[in-house]
Amino acid sequence: MVLAACGSPSRPSVLLITIDTLRADALGVYGAEPSPSPQIDALAAEAAVFEHVISPMPMTRPAHFSMFTARYPREHGVLNNRLSLPEDAHTLAEELQAHGYRTGAFVAVAILSETSGASQGFEVMDAPRRRQRHAEGVVAPTLEWLGSLDPADPFFAWVHLFDPHQPYEQPDAVLGDVDAELLRAYPKLEWSDFYRVAEANGGDIPRAVLDHALALYRSEVAYADREVGRLLDGLRAVRDLDDVVVVVTADHGECFENGVYFEHADCLQQGALRVPLIVRHPESFEPGARIDTLASHVDLAPTLLQAVGVAAPESFGGMALQRPLDAARRVLVQYPFYQSRAVAGRLEKRKVIETVAGETATPVVVSEEKLGLVGRDWSYLRSGAREELYRLGARPDEWTNRAPEQPIVRADWSAELDAMMDRHPLNVLDAGEINEELRATLEALGYIQPPSGDSSPPSGGGR
Repeated sequence: MVLAACGSPSRPSVLLITIDTLRADALGVYGAEPSPSPQIDALAAEAAVFEHVISPMPMTRPAHFSMFTARYPREHGVLNNRLSLPEDAHTLAEELQAHGYRTGAFVAVAILSETSGASQGFEVMDAPRRRQRHAEGVVAPTLEWLGSLDPADPFFAWVHLFDPHQPYEQPDAVLGDVDAELLRAYPKLEWSDFYRVAEANGGDIPRAVLDHALALYRSEVAYADREVGRLLDGLRAVRDLDDVVVVVTADHGECFENGVYFEHADCLQQGALRVPLIVRHPESFEPGARIDTLASHVDLAPTLLQAVGVAAPESFGGMALQRPLDAARRVLVQYPFYQSRAVAGRLEKRKVIETVAGETATPVVVSEEKLGLVGRDWSYLRSGAREELYRLGARPDEWTNRAPEQPIVRADWSAELDAMMDRHPLNVLDAGEINEELRATLEALGYIQPPSGDSSPPSGGGR
């Protein structure tokens, strides 16, 4: 029974659920067997499921701010988790607030708190002061806030859950398919644990430990799914779900294959880039539809605004997914711009963890800007003079670099990437938050100016 039947908002409300580090294929609705996600699967049966959704940068702040501003990270300028969204950036929450929406943000990690810029447009920002909290600690204040609203007021609630992220551990409330002996030996797994395992095994993470990490990850997905179900049940108690645009997505996935393991930021492969997008709004999308449209986080805000009947502001890029899009569409992806300290830590990871299940770990890109394009059939990446071209859809093909043998395809994608870089120019908010090697490269290319006192002119073009 919906308690709020006495009034209905003039526009649909919006519930946006972002689950950190959630691969699309970790959900039953995207093929995971057995499914760890019965609650999300049930929602998906009443919703549209987008098959090919790409994170523009597999890192928490940059990806979320692309959702909120409808701009790629190189445009909004948040190119790592240390940089904050500028106050002059216009966000989805600000636009909805200007149209009479009550707005509340309930997040699981401190890096998305007010100091990040994520609070722009939210009248309520509920975030931990330090580090992170489990999903139960996010859902409870969300339900309290939803219950406090006037039933006639439309709302925009953003709920961020963090649990599938490292450390991988078995949630007490969820019984997953985890090996009991390995669970006793490794009740959780994070980088310090992986270091110890590698040092004890000549630089290798054995297959058994990799499988254990995957099992713990699936358990965390199951726990997040349970809490999504609790959130939706609470929402149904106060609103008619057909009056709410309900969205489940992720900022990025996690890589457990092809040289990049237990990681997302260093990974421009499908494991980290492909995310779920489930939208329940019968007036916008047919329930049960499976949509092949290639989409990016930059499309989310325009899609939500169209669903609630609000015109997208001029500052927004992206495309509303209610309309048919070009089947040949390509979307931009990019490696983060790491700080010097972060680079040192990542290089240390590769130094200590040389192989995983016998497979060599992929090097970290430090001194070059690495970016690329993803389409339906191909993925193209470029860093300096190195080009990578992968055919998507069938392993191991999508892990095999076809650039040397596909010169015509490679040239086409390279030219399109050049054009995309021109259409979406790089905005460096603070060069001091970029590692020295990459900063020198960007100065040489004319992206940024050398520090004061260095009068040497930049060489190269401005691309």
